[in-house]
Formats: sequence, structure tokens, C-alpha cells
Amino acid sequence: LGGETEWTIQCPTEAGIYKDGKGFNPCAVTVAPDGSIFIADGYGSNYLLKFDKNRKFLKAVGGPGEEEGKFKTCHGIGLDTRQDKPLLLVCNRNNNRVEHWDLDGNFVKVIQKGLRMPAGVHIRGDHAVIPELQGRVTVLEKNGQIAAQFGDNSDEKQRANFGLPPDQWKDGVCNSP
Repeated sequence: LGGETEWTIQCPTEAGIYKDGKGFNPCAVTVAPDGSIFIADGYGSNYLLKFDKNRKFLKAVGGPGEEEGKFKTCHGIGLDTRQDKPLLLVCNRNNNRVEHWDLDGNFVKVIQKGLRMPAGVHIRGDHAVIPELQGRVTVLEKNGQIAAQFGDNSDEKQRANFGLPPDQWKDGVCNSP
């Protein structure tokens, strides 16, 4: 709580996917009930990495690609306890979909597709809030159906535009949530 580093996870060279120990650029992390740590390496290898509670590397799953079970920027990740058993909810950002993976690292299913670069996830109660980098926020029901979408930016030039001048911002409209 004082801002001191307690531990770190280094590039898992034993995974066999990192050349010369380079390319490890994680986007998000979540922790399973047993203490296992899952890292979405979306800016690096496009693998989900699993570590045990002692930070020992266990496996890498997924990898780059467009087909189900592959990633184009696995970005946001969260532990989804809304189901019968805990699952990982993964934002497959540049494939424009969110997916469930089990805690053994197996692809389960696509939950919702056709999103606008889903970038993160926050689960509260029976809903998952998914900010979409391209100007919208989607709320998903427990069953994966869309409950609501808001902040929709109809101007495609403003979507994912981090340099949008403040005088062009509009209340209630997102550009890159």
C-alpha cells in the first residue's frame, strides 16, 4: 500500500514464443480463485499466459490469428464468476469480439462479436461492461446478450481518436473509452 513493488512477472522465456526474451508486452491481468495468474499479452505475442500462484509459468494459449481460439490483440481480461464455473472473459480487440476461456486455458466460445475493438472488461453483478475503443460502451448480460450500448459516436473520424481536441468532445458521446 506504500507503493513498493512486491513482485513482478518477467518475460516467460520458457514459453518458447519469445525470441531473445523480447516481445513481452502485456495488456491486462486477472487472478483465478486458486491464485493462478492470467496475463493477456496483446501488445506482444497475442497469447494468454498462465502462471501458478507462485508466479511459475505454466502455459501459453491462443496465439495470433483471426479464427476462433486465436487473437488479434488479446487486450482486456477478467474473471467471470457469473457462470456455473469461473471462466476468463477475454477482449479479442482487433477481432472485434469477446470470448470465454476456461481456467485450464481452453477456448470455450465467442460471447459477442461485431463489437468495435473491445478493450477492457468490468464485471459487476450479472453484467459485464465492455468499453469499445471505437466510440461506444456495451453492457452484456450474463448470457452474453447485449443489455445496452451507450456513448455511441456516429462520427467514425472521432472513434479511437486520442488526439481529438476538447472543443470537439460531446457530452454522452465516446471517442475512445
